[in-house]
Amino acid sequence: MTVSELMTCHPLAIEVFFKRRMHCVGCPTETFHTMEDVARINGMLLEDLMKDLQEAIDTRGQSTAD
Repeated sequence: MTVSELMTCHPLAIEVFFKRRMHCVGCPTETFHTMEDVARINGMLLEDLMKDLQEAIDTRGQSTAD
């Protein structure tokens, strides 16, 4: 899943990118980069990023794609 797809399906995940001071929101490459890409580019563990994203999705709302 790309950053763009994630933000479209789960808008509350955007908070995670802001809190981690990642520049994914509005980035021209958000339609190409996967979570693995952005974790690597930002020097963080994929598992940590995915945990934060999952928590944001699970505890703060449902998918808008339903």
